[in-house]
Amino acid sequence: YDLIFWRIKAFVESYRKLSRLASPILAPVKVGDWLGDIKKLFSSSSVRYIYKVEDEDLKLMIDRSQMEQVLINLLKNAGEACSGQPHPEVIVETSYQAEKHIFQLSVTDNGSGILPNVLDKIFIPFFTTKPAGSGIGLSLCKQIMTLHGGSLRVSSEVGKGSCFTLKLLVKSTNFR
Repeated sequence: YDLIFWRIKAFVESYRKLSRLASPILAPVKVGDWLGDIKKLFSSSSVRYIYKVEDEDLKLMIDRSQMEQVLINLLKNAGEACSGQPHPEVIVETSYQAEKHIFQLSVTDNGSGILPNVLDKIFIPFFTTKPAGSGIGLSLCKQIMTLHGGSLRVSSEVGKGSCFTLKLLVKSTNFR
C-alpha cells in the first residue's frame, strides 16, 4: 500500500512540474559561461566528460536556468547510459553556423544505445525505461527547447551509443 501511495504521489508531483513550466525569461548568456557551470557539476566521476566548444564568447538569448536544466538532464542520462562500458565517455560539442544563425549542441555517449521500438517514445511524458524513472526528464527538455524556439533530436545505434542534439536560432549577434 505504501509503495502504491508513493508512486501516485511521485506521479502527481511529476505532472505538476511538467504542467507548470514557465515561459522562458530570455537574456544574453555566453556559451562558455553556461557550459562552465555545467562542467563543474560533471567533473569528478567515473565517466569521462569531454567538452569541445567552438566559440565560448558566442552569446545566446536563453533562459539560463531552463537551459541548464536541459543540459543537466541530458548529461545525467548520457552518463548513466554509458556507465557500464569499459571506458565510459560523454562528449559535449558545440558549433555555430553563422550563415544560418544556428547554434547546435550535441551530447554523445558511448553507451548501449536506445532500442528502435523505444526511440520514438522517449519524449512522451511519463514514458520511461528506468525502474525508478518518472518519464518527465526528456519530455521537459523537449518542451523547454520548443519554448526557446529550438529543437531537440536524438539518434542512436544499439551497441554504439546515442546522440542528443539541440538547435537554437541565434536571434542577434550585435550584442557580442
